[in-house]
Amino acid sequence: MNRFSFLLLAGGLLSTAPAWAADSDWERAKSAHERGDYTAELGIVRPLAEKGYPFAQFNLGVLYDEGKGVPEDNAKAMEWYRKAAEVGYSKAQINLGIMYEQGEGVAADLVEAYFWYALADFQGDSLAPEGKRDIAKKMTPAQIQAAEKKAKDYLATHKFPIPATPPTPDSGTSHGNG
Repeated sequence: MNRFSFLLLAGGLLSTAPAWAADSDWERAKSAHERGDYTAELGIVRPLAEKGYPFAQFNLGVLYDEGKGVPEDNAKAMEWYRKAAEVGYSKAQINLGIMYEQGEGVAADLVEAYFWYALADFQGDSLAPEGKRDIAKKMTPAQIQAAEKKAKDYLATHKFPIPATPPTPDSGTSHGNG
């Protein structure tokens, strides 16, 4: 399973364009991305991410993850993914799971990876069950139990302020490998 790419999913994600962004901001970011003008895209996405908009935080994470418009930096990618993930942005939760699973930006941690996949699964992300199944094959029953308990405890004390990301139709895009 690979990480999600920013606007490479534009066809599917545009239908879930966040209420945070004025249509013009989103269209400008999409246009910049499609032209390969990642510096312009960064100029639009970064201020929104810094204001706390989860979709922008996720997108900024992808830019760092893939080194587009900024030097590739997995640690910074994880910082931005985490900000979006902690408020319930499931695509960011999936990307954190993958990064923990693969040890990118942090030491590999299967329990932590499973935890993020479990949160994304709770959010209804269509890729989360596959992520959990795949990683569970690498884990002991005790590790799985610990990860599930961590997710259950987290969900008992955290309410996600943004709605779960609805499944998007297949947009025929590939997912980046940052």
